[in-house]
Amino acid sequence: MPTQTTSPQVRIGRLDVAITLLLSALGIGLMIENVYTTDVSAPDVAFLAIPAFVAVTIPLLWRTVDPIRALGAVVVALALHAIVFGSAVRCGVAFPALGFLAFSAASRRDGREAQAGLGLAVLGAVLVGAGDFLGFGVAVFGAPIITLAWGLGRVAASRRRLAADLRVRNDELRVARDERARLEVASDRAQLSHDLDALLHRRLGELARLADRGERSVADGTATAVLSDIERESRATLDEMRELVGVLRSDHDGSATTTPQPTLTSLEALVVRAKGADARLSVDGDPRVLPAGVELSAYRVVEHLLDALEDAPGIAVNVRFADDMLELSVGGPMRRRSEVSAAVARARERVELHRGSLRTSTHGGRAEAVAALPLIA
Repeated sequence: MPTQTTSPQVRIGRLDVAITLLLSALGIGLMIENVYTTDVSAPDVAFLAIPAFVAVTIPLLWRTVDPIRALGAVVVALALHAIVFGSAVRCGVAFPALGFLAFSAASRRDGREAQAGLGLAVLGAVLVGAGDFLGFGVAVFGAPIITLAWGLGRVAASRRRLAADLRVRNDELRVARDERARLEVASDRAQLSHDLDALLHRRLGELARLADRGERSVADGTATAVLSDIERESRATLDEMRELVGVLRSDHDGSATTTPQPTLTSLEALVVRAKGADARLSVDGDPRVLPAGVELSAYRVVEHLLDALEDAPGIAVNVRFADDMLELSVGGPMRRRSEVSAAVARARERVELHRGSLRTSTHGGRAEAVAALPLIA
């Protein structure tokens, strides 16, 4: 009999205790009937057959921890019980005990260990038949049932391995998706870097031409107007640079999933690709073309907020075009709170780039977010 009641991975559970108590009670009842009907062929020690038979059922406590040793213990207990007490009716409890242990051995062990479990269980059935008062024929009936239980255990083991493989594959796909998103964000940032370089060349060229005009205008008294133009253009340059540099800020957890510079017309494809055909996209107001920076940020805000939601039905995205505001609403079943916080933080960064606002709420396992991007400076 196993000497340890626990293992690092598996512990004796309540179901193990319940099965053991039930079969032990049935075994005691069966042995009492054997003693009182004189089925036991060793009448001098017949009363000991009652507690001794509990040794056949006690190993069921270890059916999940160590089913192979538990089966060995049951086989030894059956052999000793038959040697000491002779023929008796044991099949009514022995076969269920062997069946439970055969199933556990097949479902929790692989290869030779699983085959050893089947061998021990069949050997136990043979011992029951050899020492049973009803004759050896009960073994012919019980062995196939035990083998069937073992086969069901192999099926359960296969399903458990398949579920584990699917979990691993799902994790790998999630990692691959995040890596692809990171690469596409880097592509976005590279495109914006190119735009920044072009902006600097254009704006600095304009400022240089204005400075040349200022030198020529000192004599005729128009220098003040030229300096005013230089100041205005310089501020405009700074504003455009601030917008581009804000987008270029490090976004290590970015999760872009489309090509660079997407627009609001790509939202439907984004929603279907990210959350499936059950996700809903609705548009209110007066749809129109918006500044490229606003459309890009709006697309990314929706994308980040979708990352906070589970891939499940019930996801709704609404885009509302107001006169001076673009409002984006995203809601659905939420993921783990840490993932929601990270996705909302990325969306908030995009919204603050345009001096907008973002409101979020969670209740009943759902997350709701409303982002507003102003269209008038």
